[in-house]
Amino acid sequence: MVSAGMLLAALAAGAGGCGRGTEPSRTTTGALPGPRPSILLVTLDTTRADSIGPDATGIGTPSFNAVAARGRLFRQAYATVPETLPSHASMMTGLYPAGHGIHENARRLADATPVLAEQLKGAGYRTAAVVASFVLAKRFGLARGFDAYDDRLPEGRQDRTAREVTDAGLAALEAESAAPLFLWVHYWDPHHP
Repeated sequence: MVSAGMLLAALAAGAGGCGRGTEPSRTTTGALPGPRPSILLVTLDTTRADSIGPDATGIGTPSFNAVAARGRLFRQAYATVPETLPSHASMMTGLYPAGHGIHENARRLADATPVLAEQLKGAGYRTAAVVASFVLAKRFGLARGFDAYDDRLPEGRQDRTAREVTDAGLAALEAESAAPLFLWVHYWDPHHP
């Protein structure tokens, strides 16, 4: 069973404010004018906030700290439900489980429920995801809007290692494009033991 301690580190690379000004005007294509930052969303399954990152106690996580220092780190992120799929469905839809209808793993998100990748793709972003666990496989509905959704698992396994996920994520970064990138990488390793 997945515990409620899922840490979400959302890091936006580049500049970009979080001001509460007026909504910027959109172009005729729906995209926002001007340069947009690429977005890296890193999700770690079953991880307590005090066990990783700048605020970790009793352990050093220099690589994670370096990434966090270059983007936006949300130190107060909470799982809406203590299971992987419904919690990620909430992150990708902005809805609580009662709103998106996923209350446990192995259910499918309704096609009518908009997801973040669809919205970013519509705003001119390239979109890619690399997930580490069968629990987030395409068949469960979170792949909509992603140009590439890598849920491949080594034969006979239901998850893949952080190294495997990172290598696939780095490969997604290598694709040349003038468009900003939304890349979601999901790690399962913290889940065990």
